[in-house]
Amino acid sequence: MRFPRFDERGSLTTTELEALRSLNAAFLTARYEWQSAVTLWDRLASAGDVAELHETQTSFPFYGQAVHEIASGATAYERHTALTAWRYTAAAVVLGVTVLQRVAEAKPPLTATTVEELCQEPTLGRLHEALSVPVADLLPERTHHSVIPNEREDTARRWAKMRDSVDGAMDMVLEIAADEDAEHPRTKDEAAGCLLTEHCPPHTDPVYQGVLEPLFRLAEELPFGLIRIIDKG
Repeated sequence: MRFPRFDERGSLTTTELEALRSLNAAFLTARYEWQSAVTLWDRLASAGDVAELHETQTSFPFYGQAVHEIASGATAYERHTALTAWRYTAAAVVLGVTVLQRVAEAKPPLTATTVEELCQEPTLGRLHEALSVPVADLLPERTHHSVIPNEREDTARRWAKMRDSVDGAMDMVLEIAADEDAEHPRTKDEAAGCLLTEHCPPHTDPVYQGVLEPLFRLAEELPFGLIRIIDKG
């Protein structure tokens, strides 16, 4: 999904628009690289299964060794691209929601300092807070010819589900900390103050599993929701 065309002299400041556009390009690039990494890992996993069958019939294990060596690098790259994608996507959602709410409620533009802060990876709690904003209620009704049945209810349901997924990610961060016997975080409030990218060690199940993909979709939709509000005036 491409970034929509905004009027450069419209409701957004240059800083807000440039930040939204830059984060959009960043997370889309990271998303495509992550998806490619997942495809590569899946292919190598299948090759590993075939290698196991071959090695039961030969004393030369080079095929399996080659697959294993390559797969190790692919696993690390998948985790790296996923965490990079998370950082930019989560920031795009938090900034997008903040700007959308500002425009919908006719509030003053964000300062450059605020925009820069919102472009950084948000804590899990800050992301959860952004997902709690009633975006579905802020979006204007579509014109008659473009009405989507039950759109408002569907939007609210998807955002609530995403919010629950982030809540589950906080629980997983706590579980990892307990397994690692780490001193922090120990409580849900402490987990809410954590950055996912700092609490997703490579030897554990990925905290972003099942959370990152739907977060992409919300991040993509926000600029289009924003332009609907602007066009409605």
